[in-house]
Amino acid sequence: MRISRTGSAVFLLCILAGCASKPPLGIYASNVVFTVPYAQSGSQLASGLTQHASIDEPSAQSLIQAVLRFHGLTKVSQFTIQALNVEAVVAGFGPSRNLDDVVAELSADNRVQSVQSVTPYRLMSYNDPYFALQSTVNGDHIDSIHQISTGKNVVVGIVDTGVDRWHPELIDNIVYTRNLVDYNEDSFDNDEHGTAVAGVIASAANNDLGIVGVAPDAQLMIFKACHQDNASRRTSCDSLSIIRALSDVLVRQPDILNLSLSGPRDVIIEQLLREIYRNGIVVLGAVDESRGLAESFPANMKEVIAVGTAINIGGGLTDVLLAPGTDMLTTTPGATYGFKSGSSMATAYLSGIVALMKEHNPALSNAEIYEDLRASTRFNENGLPVVDMCLAVNTTIESAHLCEQIPSMAVSDQGVTGSFQLAN
Repeated sequence: MRISRTGSAVFLLCILAGCASKPPLGIYASNVVFTVPYAQSGSQLASGLTQHASIDEPSAQSLIQAVLRFHGLTKVSQFTIQALNVEAVVAGFGPSRNLDDVVAELSADNRVQSVQSVTPYRLMSYNDPYFALQSTVNGDHIDSIHQISTGKNVVVGIVDTGVDRWHPELIDNIVYTRNLVDYNEDSFDNDEHGTAVAGVIASAANNDLGIVGVAPDAQLMIFKACHQDNASRRTSCDSLSIIRALSDVLVRQPDILNLSLSGPRDVIIEQLLREIYRNGIVVLGAVDESRGLAESFPANMKEVIAVGTAINIGGGLTDVLLAPGTDMLTTTPGATYGFKSGSSMATAYLSGIVALMKEHNPALSNAEIYEDLRASTRFNENGLPVVDMCLAVNTTIESAHLCEQIPSMAVSDQGVTGSFQLAN
């Protein structure tokens, strides 16, 4: 086994409709996404600016073709978002037209439910023989915690790049995978970021290999929505692939959803995450620490638990739960290991803690999970309130005996600065 200390930059531009390894840089400026209900009233077909009348409803396909013709657009791809009861269409337009103008024209069309540009997202970067090297989990007395909880029967969904499905630390825990970016299965297994995230959450324990995950018996569902360039190793995603991934999340229904990514606000992604939240799935999102929570979508949604690292978040603590995320020893493709840092790793770490909590109390609501995590913070040596794994697990099972062995730190009455209001 090899251990490497590497970092990875972010950003891959990849349009969902036939992702190429090096898509043109202007692809986001020449495509829009619009949605229509499964059926609309027929009198709107001519102009889209009239109110509907009482005639037979045409099929969604006829409506889409009418919208495309009226606005002079070319269909690139189309897919159904079943959870929202809409058809989504990726449409292209010529170089002589302006993106903002096209969006405005479609927004004024009563047949169109929503319209937006295609936007890039980026993954939050990260710069058993090796258990002693896992300073974070070792410091959290994870071996003692695993005597009462290992994440058994809890499913964690990961929307990210692909994951090395044959890594000996992960092979037995991955129960579902779907590639929503391309059809290159080799690239799926060679993707670095998702493999690292999965390893933090659920690397196997007591297998005479490598490391131990936070929740070594948790099951993993991998939704590949981000692409890694083989040459540069750069990775990121676009709103379309994330929309498709979240639609599949609603079908598969994991208990927890890990989103170690960030990008511009997107209406459809927002709607899907609210639906995921209403289905009782706990959603955790990484904060882009270079921008802060306010500009970190979807972590800034009320339905998402925002996670940052205990080092990089600085003074921006409001509404953000802090977790270890620096020099995390985790899995990398090809049965190897590496040290990774960043809010991606912190989010994965907290997702693992939530899996430990859910094992003992599967009925915990999103609000209860957040309040228990918030109540389990301790101030670290830098004076920052960091979620304590042992306290979080014992809060769930109403026991504190395991945490007595951990040196006590002064805990503020407020826990994490500020409050996190979850949606009803």
